[in-house]
Amino acid sequence: MSYKLDHKPIAGESYIRCSQVIIDNRLGAAPSVTFHRESVIGIDGGAVVRQPMSPREIAFDPSFSVPVLDPETGEATGQTITQGELYALIYSVFIAAETAPSEHEEPAA
Repeated sequence: MSYKLDHKPIAGESYIRCSQVIIDNRLGAAPSVTFHRESVIGIDGGAVVRQPMSPREIAFDPSFSVPVLDPETGEATGQTITQGELYALIYSVFIAAETAPSEHEEPAA
């Protein structure tokens, strides 16, 4: 079948983005990270179509070094960070969140 009802050419853009990051830190197992990705298609006129893609899982390698990219431009900043350093930062954020006073708690006297 070659007929396309209400066929209109469109202009726009498409790109891939990470929509969710899951860190799996099971007791007795090496940590892993799963990136859930989606393809985004923006059509002239403002409509956006989001299509989930297969997730990408990576195993934890504390010595693996990656270049730090500017999230606004995608350009390398000249810095690098190891997965081990990133793990320490995420661990620190977790501990800070767990030990921060609750907004419902009374301050210690």
